[in-house]
Amino acid sequence: MNSITTKKAQLLGVELNLISLLFSSISPVLNKFSLVSLNPVIGALFTSFFAAIFNLILIFVMYHDFSIIRNKWVIALGLSNAVGVILQYVALTLLSPVTVTLIARIYLVYVFALSYVFLKERLVKWDYLAIAMCIGGSIFVSTGRIQVDSIWGIVCAFIYPLMYAINNIIAKYLVEDNTPGNVLFYNHLVSAVLLFVYALMIPGTFGGIQVKAVTFNFFGAFFNGFLSLLLFYTSLKFITAGKANIVRALGPIVVIIYSYFFFPIQITANIIIGALLLIASTSIVTFTRANTD
Repeated sequence: MNSITTKKAQLLGVELNLISLLFSSISPVLNKFSLVSLNPVIGALFTSFFAAIFNLILIFVMYHDFSIIRNKWVIALGLSNAVGVILQYVALTLLSPVTVTLIARIYLVYVFALSYVFLKERLVKWDYLAIAMCIGGSIFVSTGRIQVDSIWGIVCAFIYPLMYAINNIIAKYLVEDNTPGNVLFYNHLVSAVLLFVYALMIPGTFGGIQVKAVTFNFFGAFFNGFLSLLLFYTSLKFITAGKANIVRALGPIVVIIYSYFFFPIQITANIIIGALLLIASTSIVTFTRANTD
């Protein structure tokens, strides 16, 4: 009876994670629509603002504990997130959601490098294989897609995951003395403040904003910054983080499916090979680490 209950719990965890993945993967598509009238700075500002509100609600509903974080690193946390969000929007302005999502899988390499340098985490042979596959997959995805008007988009697609990797390293440090909910809230709050100040410095930034675009942005922040995160954290009660990440490795495929219905995407051999390499690299890491945990 015990084993049956455990299997049901694990199945529930996988199901919650899959639903979380469906919500998070629709965010790049919604954000792409919002950029019809929103520039990247305003798009990033609204995303951080909405996410801060959603996470504040989450703190009071689930954690019932709100505290002020006085650590100076919280500024670097918000700054790295703000830069990452802006670059992500710039990439989405110039490239398809599929290309951006697949190139962003190089995040895995950044995390390993930063963890090795700052957290002193050692790499095993499987990690090196995953890194090689991740780099190879990113090259396949971007090969043949670099045009004069999209070079900046490719660069941003490679850099914004680095900002998120830095953000996560700082977050790991801050959660040692603070609840994850508070850290996540301040991450979005500081980002929103910094982006607002930056937007005020650029003439015409707030011009031409359409309600339709803000609505797309609102739901993008809701699905990815709030609902998907809530379901993901809940799923971790029933399955290990390693298994959860294996499920989430399917993200690029889900984004491809969503984007296919809205954007003219040519699924080339390079895209398919790159996607397989990127998904395999994530699966190798999460599977091998799950076995060693």
